[in-house]
Amino acid sequence: MKLIFKTTILSICFLLFSQSVHAVEKNENTFLQKNETFFITVSKPIYFNGYTQVRYQFQQDKKDGFDIRRARMSLKGKLGKQLGYKLQAEFGGSNPKLLDTELTFDLHRAAKFSAGQFKIPFSQENLTSSSKLETINRSQVVESLTARGKDVIGNQNGRDIGFQLSGSFGKTAKTTLIDYAVGIFNGSGINTSDLNEEKDAAGRFVLHPFGHLSVGGSYYVGHYTLFNTPDQTDGRNRIGAEFAFSCSSFSLLSEYIQGKDASVEKSGWYIQSGYFIISEKLQAIVKYDTYDPNIDLPDNIGTVFTIGANIYFDDQSKLQINYELKNEQEVDSKNDALTVQLQVGF
Repeated sequence: MKLIFKTTILSICFLLFSQSVHAVEKNENTFLQKNETFFITVSKPIYFNGYTQVRYQFQQDKKDGFDIRRARMSLKGKLGKQLGYKLQAEFGGSNPKLLDTELTFDLHRAAKFSAGQFKIPFSQENLTSSSKLETINRSQVVESLTARGKDVIGNQNGRDIGFQLSGSFGKTAKTTLIDYAVGIFNGSGINTSDLNEEKDAAGRFVLHPFGHLSVGGSYYVGHYTLFNTPDQTDGRNRIGAEFAFSCSSFSLLSEYIQGKDASVEKSGWYIQSGYFIISEKLQAIVKYDTYDPNIDLPDNIGTVFTIGANIYFDDQSKLQINYELKNEQEVDSKNDALTVQLQVGF
């Protein structure tokens, strides 16, 4: 795996270098588009962008400190009018990894085919880029049931390897009436071959009845392998509902997800609201989320109430301050947390 990762990074570097040389040879200029660096080549344009997040955490009864939470770079472009690609790597943390290797074919606005490794079509918060989150952390239920940090298959950054069909119907003045995505995936996570003979299926449908309102649902059915033993698998199923509303400086969104891993049923939800005190510059955020890791057991629900503020420098760079008041029925000690995160993007 390390050899594959190093080879991929070297290939990306070589590609960037070669395209830059072509640009110089043709006496072309380098243009900056919004949030992206644009390399003019003799063939097709390549867009290169990225961001890094530096985080400080203080939590009661734990050591405080700084860390590089994320450091991501991505390449995307077109190989033709309809064929496109995206590559994204994560250099933050202790284990650099390849996140996205996606090839797309845009047949029509209602039919876009994707193959490779990318986010599974499930949950609006899971599909929201980490650089666009209005709170520093995702909700507990999303972390636990969308192939993230607390899922039974481990932290897969909400991604998997597979094939997807997506698109939109009913174009309106500001948006589309219906967005959809359905796909077939290994169910084993990123940079990993399938561990069993089963394939997982996922789908998400979102309705936009008005320009500022969206409601939707997600469904996932699949299996996971126990102890990396192919002949030992159990069910891993999820269902979710979502809601989002935004108007002028105000936003409100909520989501409910229920899951079942083997015989263990889990569920949780969150509601989040934001308001720009200073337009596009200073935003106040409040969020409440709750998660039950086993609905058949008493007294194990965890709740997090987040109060925060976002200071935006531009579309890609911001300073986030969150204070989380936590209440876990299984834990007697206080574990409230203050987190400050600086994001710089290009």
